[in-house]
Amino acid sequence: MKVSKASKIWLDYHQINSKKNTYRCYSVVMGKFCEVFGDHHIDDLTSDDVMDFLNQVTDGCKPQTKRIRYAHLSAFFKFIQENLDQGPVEYP
Repeated sequence: MKVSKASKIWLDYHQINSKKNTYRCYSVVMGKFCEVFGDHHIDDLTSDDVMDFLNQVTDGCKPQTKRIRYAHLSAFFKFIQENLDQGPVEYP
């Protein structure tokens, strides 16, 4: 699944189930993330890719902002892993 599609599913979920400010904050981070990785397949991303992105986005920010942005991306990947990741298909 492409990052842009997974991001849309995740944001749609939060638009329905979360408070306005939570959705707004997630939208900002995911918008920037999709600008860089939107066309990539989610399984092709490495932790180095994500860390490089976080370092670029939070350059010059306070430590608390860095932790929040990290938490947002962590929540995204956890949601995808728990709800959308099908894993490899096994054939009999």
